[in-house]
Amino acid sequence: MVKCRGCGDEISDEAYFCPRCGLRTEAGEEAGVKTPTYTRSGWEREVEAALSNAAKLMDEAFEAAKKGLRRVADEVEGEVEKVKKREVKVSAPVYCPQCGGKNPSDSLYCTVCGKELPKDI
Repeated sequence: MVKCRGCGDEISDEAYFCPRCGLRTEAGEEAGVKTPTYTRSGWEREVEAALSNAAKLMDEAFEAAKKGLRRVADEVEGEVEKVKKREVKVSAPVYCPQCGGKNPSDSLYCTVCGKELPKDI
């Protein structure tokens, strides 16, 4: 057993790298073992491509949703303007010929005495 020059852990005399810190040992240097370089595996590239594609699709979906919402907002705004332009018809109250009670213009019967109101008033 030897001590790692990097972290001080005891490691096998035959180890080329420290399992704790990854430093190449003297045995690794004498054997000419190179420090491994990291290469991304196939699945990592596939995940990155999928995430990139998902981000693109999300952007397209958000743009489509924004366009749809703009169209709806324009339609609603148009309808609001139509409603604002409508005139509110205020009808004069109808007075009962029998008791003189004040009734809404669309009443068929007097709300005070119950007598049928004339239709031509």
